[in-house]
Amino acid sequence: MCQALPGKERVNLPWSNRKKAAVAAGGAGIAALLYSIAVEPYHIEHVEIELQLPRLPEEFDGYRVLQISDLHMRKMGRREKLLQSILRKLPSHDLALITGDLIHTPGGAAHFITLSRSIVATDGVYAVFGNSEHKNGVRSKEFAKQLGKAGITALINSSTIINRGGSRIYLLGVDDPVSQKEDLRAAISGVPDEAFKLLMMHSPDPIGQASAYGIDLVLSGHTHGGQVRIPGIGALHTNTVLGLSMDSGLFKEQRLFDIIGFRAGRTQLYVSRGVGSSGFALRFMCPPEITSITLKRI
Repeated sequence: MCQALPGKERVNLPWSNRKKAAVAAGGAGIAALLYSIAVEPYHIEHVEIELQLPRLPEEFDGYRVLQISDLHMRKMGRREKLLQSILRKLPSHDLALITGDLIHTPGGAAHFITLSRSIVATDGVYAVFGNSEHKNGVRSKEFAKQLGKAGITALINSSTIINRGGSRIYLLGVDDPVSQKEDLRAAISGVPDEAFKLLMMHSPDPIGQASAYGIDLVLSGHTHGGQVRIPGIGALHTNTVLGLSMDSGLFKEQRLFDIIGFRAGRTQLYVSRGVGSSGFALRFMCPPEITSITLKRI
């Protein structure tokens, strides 16, 4: 027999009311599931943020970077066509960066190349690889060549220089940390200590190492923002060793300290919710995003 809790008055609903409540709860659950499958995955948000960066060269003040992450392309479907339409309407960017998991299967490569024609940036389009570029039969070296032919540079444990006026910043990219293929030491080799450094890495897992190397800004994805978020709880899974708090958004100073356990100095990290999905193809309270980041000198 059920016992009423001390100090609480037990209310016995009539059977008909209990049945109505159960039906209502079930209906709400079905509605939420349908929304997470048919609506939210296609509600791509264009997020705009401004970052204050003390070491940014004056010539790069107001520099606009487009970040796209976690497309997981298999085909040119409804979501991809929506993204293509959004990209064509965006204001101009100086640089476009794709932070891993571009494709999910080898067949997605041709579709990604088609989509990439809508990604335009004055100083070029660059990409790093995620774990999806190292599984499901994807041949990463061959894919890198395909990207090159399409005008996209894959930065694989390497760096390049972006010039503006008489100043420069260094753009670095590492291979997938999840597959343990990243080599930040190789990527930063030859980069002056005093230079402003912008790093692309698919997973935020090596953020501690990036901080130790004095990286100014890190752009990552991989977490999908949790993909499913519960009110009052947050992300249920982020697929990172850094835990559920490393979900999405800007991490710096105290927020970053609370996760990695030490001061990250000047390093700032932005984690994109990404565009696609993995596992169950759904999103709930965690819409996909592409991000325009305006760099500002303090």
